[in-house]
Amino acid sequence: MNVYDYAHQLARAMKDSNEYQEYKRLDEKVKTNSHCESMRDDFTKRQIEIQSLQMMGEEVDEKKLQELQELYKVLMQNPLMAEFMHAEFKLSQMMEDIYKILGEALNINKE
Repeated sequence: MNVYDYAHQLARAMKDSNEYQEYKRLDEKVKTNSHCESMRDDFTKRQIEIQSLQMMGEEVDEKKLQELQELYKVLMQNPLMAEFMHAEFKLSQMMEDIYKILGEALNINKE
């Protein structure tokens, strides 16, 4: 089996995982609620904007960080959004763990 076959096998296993299934289930629920979907999209847009600035080594305006934190607090007060954010975190954590395993095996994670 070549490396790409293993990658496809890993992708299938991830897609079958509880973390991904729960994320997809909640994502569909969020999509059926336009208010929740709008809040999620706004949060994601702001989060990506801040992460992009940080990756480019630019200083992030404190006001933008505070706005993101406030929006997060609002999201977490909504039971569906809190559940979705938790599922999204668990999926992200799984993906981060897998990347770390690969990086360590290939000795490419320089700390």
